[in-house]
Amino acid sequence: MTSVSPKFSSVPGNPSPARLNATIEGTDKRDRILDAAQRLFVRYGVKRTSIDEVAREAGIAKGTVYLSFGSKAELFAAIADRLCANTLADARTIVLEATPLSERLVGILDCYIGATHRLVAQSPHIAELTASKEALSAAAFATLNTQIRSLLDALLSEAGITDDGAIDMFLAAGTGTLHTGDCAEQPYRARLIIMVNTLMAGLSRDAKG
Repeated sequence: MTSVSPKFSSVPGNPSPARLNATIEGTDKRDRILDAAQRLFVRYGVKRTSIDEVAREAGIAKGTVYLSFGSKAELFAAIADRLCANTLADARTIVLEATPLSERLVGILDCYIGATHRLVAQSPHIAELTASKEALSAAAFATLNTQIRSLLDALLSEAGITDDGAIDMFLAAGTGTLHTGDCAEQPYRARLIIMVNTLMAGLSRDAKG
């Protein structure tokens, strides 16, 4: 009896193996380009980095870079998008953790504020990628800010805190705590948990009226 193997491409909605491989290869190349560009941007800055240098760093042809990104500006924006996406993914993971509410609030604030500050501290050039005022990345960071605020709102609602200014208070605490001591993760989070617990206690009392 001759067995007939089902063809992957015969299933509606499933890509052919060749197309799937091409998609994976394209994604891999895009990631290699972004990784290479980010390394160079951090090392030399955006203005001093050329597409030729990105291609060499990624080990691919210059034309391949332009197949994914029409210009250095698009490449810059894509890195900002990826940084924001990674931050949001980490924050969403923290929200779902089976830990006390105050710890999750600290985790989100550290992910959004503390970790970004530590990233910028690694290089004088990284601020070009993380500055929300930069036109090329403004939309990505504005969206991230909105989504982070939504996550904070959900956690505060879980605690019964619905004050209109509560989210801004916690964000201000996260930023202010950067300037009160060592900004390494552990000491920063240790100071931040005190601030978060203090805010939660005060706002909870206000909510109970």
